[in-house]
Amino acid sequence: MEALPYVLVVDDEEVMGQVLTRWLAGWGYHAVAVRSADHSLAVMEALPAPIVITDIMMPVHDGIWLLEQIHARWPDTVMIVESGARDQQKVLAARKLGAVDFLAKPFGREMLFQALQRAAARIAQPAAGSTQARPSPQLPAA
Repeated sequence: MEALPYVLVVDDEEVMGQVLTRWLAGWGYHAVAVRSADHSLAVMEALPAPIVITDIMMPVHDGIWLLEQIHARWPDTVMIVESGARDQQKVLAARKLGAVDFLAKPFGREMLFQALQRAAARIAQPAAGSTQARPSPQLPAA
């Protein structure tokens, strides 16, 4: 059985980061939570994550800024955005930057799990110019 992808969680709310990493660990993911966009880029430089879950509304640099940075530097990284704000412009901007999903807070475990399934499917697709698909992680039952 293949190891599940490493997931980077970016949320300025410490409790939210803890909850998400606990859920991810329960499904077999190795997850790391950070509280700022700047810190997440430092983590990505050291160990790029195939999946990033980020909040949109954060101080200093928001999640859209982070998506732009990740999209430019690590185009194969699959991104999921989450937010308590219901800003359609931000959702559209996130989609244009390649986010596979938008989770409106509060969201439950099942919604996150479904977003991870879509992210895993995206990881399994061949990269542009590639003739061979990357292996797809096997997600555990919810």
